[in-house]
Amino acid sequence: MGSSFEHHPNDLDTSQPGVRQIQVWIRSRATLSVLMLEGTSLSGVARWVDNEYLGLAGEPGADVMLLNRQAIAVIRVLG
Repeated sequence: MGSSFEHHPNDLDTSQPGVRQIQVWIRSRATLSVLMLEGTSLSGVARWVDNEYLGLAGEPGADVMLLNRQAIAVIRVLG
């Protein structure tokens, strides 16, 4: 039984061009370079995206890193 205090996130808005582009990169398994707002640079393959996070795998078989989408400054495709 739910309560009025439960948080129910909205569905992912796939009408947004940025979300659609990330989905293209996920399907094509493109290697991405992600620059975070604080200056950290990460690279890997995007595995999934939701309202709050981008799942990025650094190497094949590696654990997926959760990147808060609001903390991402730039995403570039490598190669």
